[in-house]
Amino acid sequence: MQRNDERLSGPAVASGSGPGPGSGPGPGADVAEQALACLARGEAEQAVALLRNQLRTHPNDAQALHAMACVARAGGNAPVAIALAGRAITLGAEPHFHITLGLALHEAGQGEAARAALNVAVLATPKDPRAHDAMAVVLEAMGRAADAGRALRQALALRPLEAERHMALAAFLARQGRAAQGLEASARALRLGAGSVAAHNLHAMLLDACGRPGEAEPHFRYVAEHMPGSAAALANHGAVLFVTGAQVEARHVLEASLTLAPDVAQTRTNLGLVLMALGDLPAARLHLATACHLRGGDARLMLNHAGLLVDLGEYEAAHTLLLAAEAGAANARDRARARMNRGVLALARGDFAQGWALFEARQVLLPPPSEAADLAQWDGTPGPDPVLIYGEQGLGDCIQFLRYVESAAQRVPVLLVVPATLRGLVEQTRLGRNSRVQILESGGQGPHAAGARCSLLSLPHCLGMAAPFAWQAAFATGAAQDPRAEQAAGQRVFRLGVCWAGNAVFQFDKRRSINPALLRPLADIAGVRVQALQPEPDGAVAPLPFVADALPVGDVLATARLLARLDMVVSVDTMIVHLAGLLGVPAVLLDRFGGDWRWAGGSTTENGNAPAQSLWYPNVRILRQPAPGVGDAPWLPVVAQAICLARDAVRKMGKDGCPG
Repeated sequence: MQRNDERLSGPAVASGSGPGPGSGPGPGADVAEQALACLARGEAEQAVALLRNQLRTHPNDAQALHAMACVARAGGNAPVAIALAGRAITLGAEPHFHITLGLALHEAGQGEAARAALNVAVLATPKDPRAHDAMAVVLEAMGRAADAGRALRQALALRPLEAERHMALAAFLARQGRAAQGLEASARALRLGAGSVAAHNLHAMLLDACGRPGEAEPHFRYVAEHMPGSAAALANHGAVLFVTGAQVEARHVLEASLTLAPDVAQTRTNLGLVLMALGDLPAARLHLATACHLRGGDARLMLNHAGLLVDLGEYEAAHTLLLAAEAGAANARDRARARMNRGVLALARGDFAQGWALFEARQVLLPPPSEAADLAQWDGTPGPDPVLIYGEQGLGDCIQFLRYVESAAQRVPVLLVVPATLRGLVEQTRLGRNSRVQILESGGQGPHAAGARCSLLSLPHCLGMAAPFAWQAAFATGAAQDPRAEQAAGQRVFRLGVCWAGNAVFQFDKRRSINPALLRPLADIAGVRVQALQPEPDGAVAPLPFVADALPVGDVLATARLLARLDMVVSVDTMIVHLAGLLGVPAVLLDRFGGDWRWAGGSTTENGNAPAQSLWYPNVRILRQPAPGVGDAPWLPVVAQAICLARDAVRKMGKDGCPG
């Protein structure tokens, strides 16, 4: 299902409008300055007490009246602020009074009057950067972004060594959709004010907006450590920890945020997603349902809750929620997510005709590659013009949907675009020998003759092919029998391939990956030699808890040639299962509770107590976790079944001899 991990806005930075350059102290200047200092510290009541006492004895004190206008603005009372600032101006017009009046008018929705008031301040004190900053705020709200940018740069030119000026420009650029340029400005602000919590927060927000959450995390951490009482600071840190894969720490941080502010819907959603990633589905359900209750009608929150219900197998409740999300979505992308997820649900249930049709909504969310962007979508109509068919999403998806290319090639010439690491494999299948299929590499430059485009994952819908069907692509292994497949006691060693983890970058990888120590009993089976089917991660500090041959470096074709010489594969849900299925190698999938749609009931046959069998790959048996949970415990019964299957396979090899 489509996930969301929206951010809460960061902590706001309050500022007052004190005397500007060249302003002289009035009768109540000291009192006004004290009151504004109290306001800056968040002590509004003390500021009001000081100013009321001053105005009781000096009702025409312009400085005190202006300070009271600042207090009114801080409290969100723009009409009172306008009245007080206007009165202060009539008694003793100072340029910074006009700044406060202009901002109050802006907050009251009087844009042109606000601009006029600020124009007075700019003309009177052209070297006061606050006047230009305030003018930028009003101009941006009026839709005059270019003028607002010039005003901000004028303020920056006046105070180039003030971090606040760079931050104002950075935030403006981010709002204008120019986050990369904003990031440059926020980096300068951070260099000038390395200890500024606000600078760290803004820089973190921009790094995250630029798709660099790993770099953003230390800055969000800095903010949270310096604002331990801020629920928003903790929520931001917890959200980015989730994105970077630190789910355990994310859980603690988000729980701390909810302790401070229990009714923030997005924090509850993020905690729910973290708990889903860890496997604690019942606890995740509580938080996701609460988030939907707190912010009723929010399609994104309903989508996350529906995803959890699908994982729990509560398909009817999930379908109802997805219909509501689609009907109430505020934008096309959220409607597409809801519709696509209804398609995924239909596929999981085995309603493929409806599922493929609904699944097409994903094209709103996933634009085609650059080489296909200008082409019309192919609808399956036969014709003489080539169709550009391209891979989409993961390598496993590409491998699974290659089976449809032959049928497409019967209708049109095909230009098949696949990732570079897959090209060698695809060329060795019978697609590489099909005269109506030309295999290209993703990202390749140069013209092509295609008249339309189609994703691999759209082929079953375009071709009208509803039900799954098996497809294998046998090819020469490219080498003689591996010499390591030595004889032991007169029998060939049983070669067992194992894959225990997916891509750690995937936020929900902890649920599909397994502690390799749990697989050690497989390596202890007499006569078994283990082949690792994934590389050791960079920087691994602990050795593999069993002896295994390392995976050689190479592309998917090299892995396929190695895998084709194995007797059996045991793997979590990764590309390896699809590759074993494609090659016809006996394989056992260790599937998480609430696994992917392609391993659900709609894509398998159930045979009593025997493992489910894949309709896509008949040589793949599926062992599902019987219940959700955190850590190793949910995997224990699954691994026990896999051990029994491996032992049975070894016994059969010993009894019947090695297949020729």
